[in-house]
Amino acid sequence: MSSPIAVFGSINMDLVIFSQRQPEEGETIFGRSFETFQGGKGANQAVAVSRLGGEVTFIGKVGNDLFGEQLKESLVTEGIDISMLEQHEGESGIAFINVFEQSSQNQIIVVSGANAHLRSDQFLEESLKSTEVLISQLEAPVKEIEKVFSRAKEFDCYTILNTAPAIEMSQQLITKTDLFIMNESELATFSSININDGDLDSIQTAIKSLSFRDNQSVVITLGSKGVFVDSKSKQAFIQGHHVEAIDSTGSGDCFVGALANNFLEHRDLLQAVEFANKAAALSVTKKGASISVPTIEEVNKV
Repeated sequence: MSSPIAVFGSINMDLVIFSQRQPEEGETIFGRSFETFQGGKGANQAVAVSRLGGEVTFIGKVGNDLFGEQLKESLVTEGIDISMLEQHEGESGIAFINVFEQSSQNQIIVVSGANAHLRSDQFLEESLKSTEVLISQLEAPVKEIEKVFSRAKEFDCYTILNTAPAIEMSQQLITKTDLFIMNESELATFSSININDGDLDSIQTAIKSLSFRDNQSVVITLGSKGVFVDSKSKQAFIQGHHVEAIDSTGSGDCFVGALANNFLEHRDLLQAVEFANKAAALSVTKKGASISVPTIEEVNKV
């Protein structure tokens, strides 16, 4: 039997360099430190669900290399069901991440590796039947997300799509998605409308241009500024939390996992967004992606 929440998606080994600032094109600078972390948007989101008290199954693919073994071990340590995690005869996915300490921002280059071979039929039907919330993100093969979301809707499963990276989505995938979670950069890409640094009027115009159905919801994360929610033709803006940011890597994934976990429990999207907003703010106060996800006790103190 599957857990009530399932994540169908990517898992990478994050190779992270911390430096004071972003180098100019053609410039060489010294980094301050180098670390490795378990990452990948799918795995990060699964860790967030688990660490915040939920039961979660991760459906993904790792390589038959050292990174693959380390990634599997990290998921087990986090209490995640990996019964549908498969091994590919090749290399695991990796992400090269540069974290710039002056701005707390980052740049990421992803090499998909085993993730490119993820298949929808890894998610066994008996497990899918008992899943209430299914999460995916566009680091997974889009055709396979289409298939697994189509199967999930047959069992009235609530589907959440994190539209990162911002690549083209098919109409079939769009129609099978209940909740879209994206940042303002991704919204600008999909709508071809310039978003003026968190300007709510331009955000609403961009959302309207995408012609989502009334029964679909859209959540736009705006970094430290907060979150905009458009759900069932109602809109709300939730203010961000001011924290001392160290590393923003994985904060969006923390947000997605936290939202899914709270939504499953309460079935109230605005409440879930408020909870996720707190969790994501806390996550940027620590280094790393999944390793920075707070506990539910820490979130409830905010």
